[in-house]
Amino acid sequence: MNKIFLLLIIILHIFILGELVFFPYPELFIYPYLTNQGLKPYAQILDQHFPGLMFLPINLDNLGMNDESSARLWLFGIVLITHLLLYFISKNILGKKRALLVNFLYLIWQPFFEGWVLWIDNFLPLLLLPAFYFTLRKKLFWAGIFLGLGVVMKQSIIPLAGLVFLYVLFEKDFKLLWKYTLGGIIPVGLMLLFILSQGYLSDFWYWNIVFNLTTYAQSGTQVPRNFGFLSRLVLIYSTSLLVFFHHDRQLKIILGIFLVGSLVTIFDRANFVHLQPSLPFVIIATVLGFYSLAKNQISLILLGLYLTVTVWWQVIFYRGHISNMVFFFDPQTKNIASKIMEYTNPYDKIFVFGAAPHLYQMSQTLPAGDVFIFQFPWFLKVAENRVLEGLIKDAPEIVVVDRTVKIEDEALVDFASKLDRYILENYQEIDKLGNTQIMKKI
Repeated sequence: MNKIFLLLIIILHIFILGELVFFPYPELFIYPYLTNQGLKPYAQILDQHFPGLMFLPINLDNLGMNDESSARLWLFGIVLITHLLLYFISKNILGKKRALLVNFLYLIWQPFFEGWVLWIDNFLPLLLLPAFYFTLRKKLFWAGIFLGLGVVMKQSIIPLAGLVFLYVLFEKDFKLLWKYTLGGIIPVGLMLLFILSQGYLSDFWYWNIVFNLTTYAQSGTQVPRNFGFLSRLVLIYSTSLLVFFHHDRQLKIILGIFLVGSLVTIFDRANFVHLQPSLPFVIIATVLGFYSLAKNQISLILLGLYLTVTVWWQVIFYRGHISNMVFFFDPQTKNIASKIMEYTNPYDKIFVFGAAPHLYQMSQTLPAGDVFIFQFPWFLKVAENRVLEGLIKDAPEIVVVDRTVKIEDEALVDFASKLDRYILENYQEIDKLGNTQIMKKI
């Protein structure tokens, strides 16, 4: 019976996600595509993320995630596996019935905290939940393996891996510490060896370490700008603090480590999707906490408040998010891709300025100069000259231009003025769809 209820929860969750607006990040399409076309990550594809499933030989492109439909199937698969992991782990901690409650709360909160977005953070629970389980069971080699894989996916997992290291160190079990360290080194070491063998280790170091700690830290990070963001974060996440009333000290510490460590991703950009790695641990902690205070009158008051807030926010959320809209794969963007294909042959060099960056992937073209970067102010501050040199060098017949674009209130034509000036001086419009111009070399 429990398995039937779990199946119904999963089916309902997938159905809900299928009815919501969908936001697959364009990075997940353009980076693997360009990698598979021979461009070198970090040396020619300029980006600040660890390789994960974007820059390695096995990536999302050759695994079949090439459009919005396949991306949605990936999201469904991630949610399905996360539910199964949550049930298995929660069953061992809380029992079968309470494990169902954990899964039900995941159904409630996963869509709410931008579960309709597909980004690196959505993949992380698939690695962090097994790492949590193996840490709890003192199988530290496997905990290290999964956390190491998490680091390969996203460098923001490094603090969590460090916290687990300190926990094992303070336990003074040096055999387990060695096993954990070995497990963590294997995936990270293989990643670094591969990057070294491809000849772009210095570029990897610059974009992931130097750039992130300097230019990006000054210009690209984003703090919460409204009370609504903070209030949702505090009120829902604060209930996880009830776990400290639970009697199992080891469970509380390990759960707290994974909750806090996986929450670090929110300090990059203030978007709810960055809460996805920590959400399963928040839910487990919340259920543990409420059951630990089951006979306490305070818990009934807190439970009433929790349910009231939940219903209120869920109503607001679904009013604004039920839609068949898919960001970056809207009819306008698809029409632009088709128009590009009318003027080009497969794998021709073009240049996209301001328009959707994954138009290269959608139109089977390549960027001029074999250099690609997302046209954000913090990126072009250090790379505009290099992009311009590539544009001048290849002088593609076609450029695709949207000069109306603004990034966080900064106009593209202002922070990329050199590129804008070169295009205006050397290209003329031959076609137009909305604000997007197809321009040909004069």
